[in-house]
Amino acid sequence: MISLLFQKMAGQGRYIPSSGRFFPFLMILGTSLLCLGFSSGCSCEKKDSSPPPTTASKPAEKTPAKKEAPALFHAPVKVVNREGDPLPGIVPIATRSANAFDSPLAEGRPTGPDGLSGIRLSLTEKIAIRAWDPSLFFFPNNFYDVLPGSGNPQKPLVITMVEAAAVEAELILPDGRPAAHENTGLMMFHPVHGPWWPADGESNEKGEVIFRKVPPGSFILRLKVASGPTLETGEQFIAPGEHTHLGRLQLMPEQKPVSAPDTSPADPEDNTTAS
Repeated sequence: MISLLFQKMAGQGRYIPSSGRFFPFLMILGTSLLCLGFSSGCSCEKKDSSPPPTTASKPAEKTPAKKEAPALFHAPVKVVNREGDPLPGIVPIATRSANAFDSPLAEGRPTGPDGLSGIRLSLTEKIAIRAWDPSLFFFPNNFYDVLPGSGNPQKPLVITMVEAAAVEAELILPDGRPAAHENTGLMMFHPVHGPWWPADGESNEKGEVIFRKVPPGSFILRLKVASGPTLETGEQFIAPGEHTHLGRLQLMPEQKPVSAPDTSPADPEDNTTAS
């Protein structure tokens, strides 16, 4: 039985170059062999020629099969920065999805000065192993999909962290006025994995808003101000460790949902005649 453990890129649809190189796309192949032992031989016994007994023998009761405990998966993890230097204080986590909305199924201890840690959990479903910086100064550039039945990797799963980014824009309401002093929500959509990271900010009197500590990468951005107007951009590249300015954005009126037509039966007509 061959079990696969794949690494996927997280937070962007493409690699982030660093010092003229690219982060490698890794695939780790774990092979587990199921060895079956066979024994053969002949058990000979003397056959009795007397007639069989007339009383029926009681059938043997079936012993209920014992359920096997889920396999315990353990993986060493090493967390590094873009230069390959170890990063301390980063927590390995396992989630069902690699976006910001899944609560961890398991957590490892924070990485030490050598960037090393590990994670251990019962592997009953596909999971994503990634890393989490509680301070949000760094975001993972990759994660690992682990399938049930995967063997424990002998070498550490290397997770590269990149610096957090910031996104800023000048928001204009549909009537041409600045979206001043508006609470503004941002949803970042990964081109492949869908909704990825939420953020919010408060615009100033000029309609300028900054979203700090967001993941870098390529995302489709959806913005909405508290008064209702919204905007969805095309795919934008958010540079790590930098402020990405989207410029002046014209918000659109909020689209109100169209109410369904009333299909309830009309009141029956009164056909009685006066007596």
